[in-house]
Amino acid sequence: MNRLLCFVSALLLTVAAVAGDKVVQSSSRRAPYWIGGVEEESIIVCAEGASLEVAKDKAFTRVREQILYAVATRVQSSTSITLQEVTDNGTIQSHREVNSALNVTAADIPYLADVSPTYAEDYYWVKSRRKDKSEYYTYHLKYPLSNSKLRLLVDEYEKRQKQLNDSLQIFASADMSQFDDLSQMLQLHAQLNQFKASLAETDSRRDICSTIARNYERQLSQNLHATVLSSNREFTRVALCYGDKQLANAPIPRTRTNCLVGITTEVEPNSVLFSYDYNMGCYEDEPNWLEIIYTVLGRKFPVKCYIK
Repeated sequence: MNRLLCFVSALLLTVAAVAGDKVVQSSSRRAPYWIGGVEEESIIVCAEGASLEVAKDKAFTRVREQILYAVATRVQSSTSITLQEVTDNGTIQSHREVNSALNVTAADIPYLADVSPTYAEDYYWVKSRRKDKSEYYTYHLKYPLSNSKLRLLVDEYEKRQKQLNDSLQIFASADMSQFDDLSQMLQLHAQLNQFKASLAETDSRRDICSTIARNYERQLSQNLHATVLSSNREFTRVALCYGDKQLANAPIPRTRTNCLVGITTEVEPNSVLFSYDYNMGCYEDEPNWLEIIYTVLGRKFPVKCYIK
């Protein structure tokens, strides 16, 4: 890629000469020897713009692109993420490959933010005038990138990728059944979404995060259920359960009834107690009922009990 951009640099000068564009100003009397060449541990680029600042900014952008490309071509790591995918027919194990070389973005290489004129090795610019009297600038830039610095950037990038992959595997291995507290389940789901949001749009791990989120949601939908613990004409006690476990910190459910009046709610550690007045609104010859509805992640988990 560096050879290509150097060729483009030389080509721009040639095109200007062939087209008869006149050089009206330059940063020095003679063009540097390195223009159009290739040098070890240096990046050589050029860019054109309507103003000197525009051309200069484009040149530094190309330097950053080359550094990004250089890191991506040297990254060798690939990781397999093991997933326990929940389906309607049970749980199946699958594996997803994460190729770190395909996930390289500018955000992963903080050093790119430090690329600036302060550290440039050399530069040369030319102001040219076309036959139609319009003018433009060509900015040539030589920027240092030692082999040791490049190795350090690759090492830092791969270290960061390992941290991300390790975090992703923790999310993939998590099982909702390990919790006795609904708030911990929902916190895990929220943390996964935050982790996904921190990844670049092109990062292949985002798709894996979506699969894991669906797994969490399926685990909840298949195992959560509201249970009546006890009920009589004075009160009904209910709990939100995961399998056989009563969960702490479940949301306060809403209620529906055909006759009960004066319903009050008391939150207990792993249950909710509803008290009411049966005699004021209920009749012996009718089916008198109380429905309790929990809502978790937009899904409803109801239970209906008949008061006798």
